[in-house]
Amino acid sequence: MSQNIRLTFTQLLRRVDSLAAGLKKLGLRKGDRLGLWAPNDLEWFITFLSASRIGVIVVAINPAYQQNELVYCLQKVGVKTIVSPHTFKTQNYPKMLLAAKEVCPTLEDIIIYSPEHVTGTRRFADVEVSATKEEVDAIAAEQDKISCDDGCSIQFTSGSTGRSKATLLSHKGLVNNSKEAARRAKITIENKVCLNMPLFHAFGMVMGQLLVLHTGSTIVMEERSFDPVKTLEAIAQEKCAITYGTPTMWAHLIEAQQRLQLPTDSLQAGVTGGAPASSELFKRIRGLLGFNDMMSIYGLTETTAIAFQSMRGEDRHLTESTVGHLSNHAEAMIVNQNGLPVPFGQPGELWVRAYCNMLRYWDDEENTKKTLTEDGWLKTGDQFVLQDNGYATIVGRLKDMLIRGGENIFPKEIEDFLMTHPKVMQAQIIGAYDEVYGEEVCACIQLREGATMTKNELTDYCKGKISHFKIPRYVEFVDEYPKTTTGKIQKFRLREQLEDSGVIPERPKHS
Repeated sequence: MSQNIRLTFTQLLRRVDSLAAGLKKLGLRKGDRLGLWAPNDLEWFITFLSASRIGVIVVAINPAYQQNELVYCLQKVGVKTIVSPHTFKTQNYPKMLLAAKEVCPTLEDIIIYSPEHVTGTRRFADVEVSATKEEVDAIAAEQDKISCDDGCSIQFTSGSTGRSKATLLSHKGLVNNSKEAARRAKITIENKVCLNMPLFHAFGMVMGQLLVLHTGSTIVMEERSFDPVKTLEAIAQEKCAITYGTPTMWAHLIEAQQRLQLPTDSLQAGVTGGAPASSELFKRIRGLLGFNDMMSIYGLTETTAIAFQSMRGEDRHLTESTVGHLSNHAEAMIVNQNGLPVPFGQPGELWVRAYCNMLRYWDDEENTKKTLTEDGWLKTGDQFVLQDNGYATIVGRLKDMLIRGGENIFPKEIEDFLMTHPKVMQAQIIGAYDEVYGEEVCACIQLREGATMTKNELTDYCKGKISHFKIPRYVEFVDEYPKTTTGKIQKFRLREQLEDSGVIPERPKHS
């Protein structure tokens, strides 16, 4: 929508093969890495498919990354060519890329999509028209040289602790994960999909870019990056039936719709993922956006995108209290600390074995071995409960768990409870250092527009409803949470901010 371009699938394929032939002419070969450092523009869409058509691995780079993060990505996987816009928000991409080229010996070509030519770079439009008709036609004839088991894309994990890992995903994983997602969500050629998730992220790539190639649906890209008002305007204008979001994005959509009251009656279904959603959020979505079919998905970058997903039209209680049913053609196992399976209904770490598991972490044998077992199980690091009906509940990230005086506390349970307060828009729970108990509960609360609240009001609301040791000792009201560009809240940053401002005690350096 922001570029005001409409393409049919035939026109898209023509442009894809034309660029693919142009990239080949630059010397890109099967297995080479091509960086895509861009927001949700049409050029992203075209470049990803062009690279895939010639067996080149697409390296999806977060458009918000700064110089040192960019250099890390380019060096980590040995990017040979990169495609970027001229600018996005405050970023001057050519300037940063030309500086990066000095320290990244593998980087040969910088391709910028912009009307003007930038010295030291190539123009996207020129590369797209550089090949002859014969060279373009040859692309379709060479498809059998690419195996479904080959690497297709490298996605960087969100890196909430330490450096991001470079996750290598296969063609088979991406193609089939998007096909299965479309099938279970019952998305058809009649449905227009409003895509507001970033394309560089597994959710946006699978449920957006690749899904429509299976369904023949129209994809509407609402804006270069998520804007709740633009999403609602796109839904109203284009009569979109499906849209997506992380819980944070859905919360912002609800707030915007309360103000704007746009006609969103074309909406039939929504999908939430990226972080667990509370049943309170589902109720608010239904009430304000007026559709019943809300679905959950759960997965990791390392499982390509989706490992559990709601069944469309299932009992509302299942959607609101679980992360969905195990995906088709996938196995799940819940294990204890010794890696042994626990009975149904018991908590433990979720392991997944499926066609969509990553091939490996690029150039990182140590972390690959820690994550993938020899017999193909992928350790998720998430604490789960699996029921014998195939549905699962997420208890929380193992690394987010608080231990207060020997009691294990998972933030999600408290967050979900606090969300039931009518004044609370969102709640995030983090651990605050405590000399006596080791950790205390700290609640970071975002109130609904116009609402005011005191700490005592919140803690009084908890009394008698949740265990005394789960009641927040610290309460901080915030306007915004630190987030990744995919809308995931960064709890480690939140903790740092509160420690720096003296709201909660600072942890001793050794802990």
